[in-house]
Amino acid sequence: MNVQLAEDADLQNGSGSGGKRARKCDAVYQDLKRKILTGELTSDSLITEQSLAQDYQCSQSTIREALMLLQEFGLVDRRGYQGTFVTNPSTLEAMLLLKLRIDMETTSVIEAAKNITARQLQELRDLDQQFEECRLRRDVFGCSELDRNLHLKLFKIAEMPTLEPVLLRTTMMLQRIMLPTPRPEAAWRRQNVTSHQDILNALEKQDVQEVKNAMKAHILSSAVVLAPHFYGRDLDQLQKNFDKEPAQIAALAGL
Repeated sequence: MNVQLAEDADLQNGSGSGGKRARKCDAVYQDLKRKILTGELTSDSLITEQSLAQDYQCSQSTIREALMLLQEFGLVDRRGYQGTFVTNPSTLEAMLLLKLRIDMETTSVIEAAKNITARQLQELRDLDQQFEECRLRRDVFGCSELDRNLHLKLFKIAEMPTLEPVLLRTTMMLQRIMLPTPRPEAAWRRQNVTSHQDILNALEKQDVQEVKNAMKAHILSSAVVLAPHFYGRDLDQLQKNFDKEPAQIAALAGL
């Protein structure tokens, strides 16, 4: 499957941006993003504009644009003459990011349930079908692109444009946390993860409480399965933690 350039590039550059350099920048950005999200590039990898320009056979200015875009989404930290490094989120940051995503998406999905049309719901189901096809092929990066685009499309239906860039960065950083870890076969079978279909079925019924619960369960169950090194393996405990005020959560209190 040739995954289309993700919506994040469109949000940053404008979907109408053209020209050979812009297209090359998008291609470099997309490939570097793939390497970061899948763990091919890590916080130990030294990244320089000169070496990347040689690798991708393009100008350093094109590389610089791609790296600035990656930095905008929190995937790299540019340190001047020291080079560029893949970010390495702490446990505290991982917990806060997950909390932020839960708050934004459980709120937005309620709004989406009020506004969603049959056509929009079908578009979401089509994305989910593509996601499932990627999952069957064990395509980590393809799944990440489709998952993010599905959630962003759902967020757009809620008509909360001011927060779209915040959700985009938050989701990207959570994928940075979750995707590099080698996943067991059980994770691919997804027996313990609340699926997109559960969310979409609740949306179709326009059941506000059910759709809110499905979204929260989807986010939390994915975190437990894909990043137990950050979130633990006990879904019930993680659920209890995020039902508390942030200051009461042990991880946020530094305990």
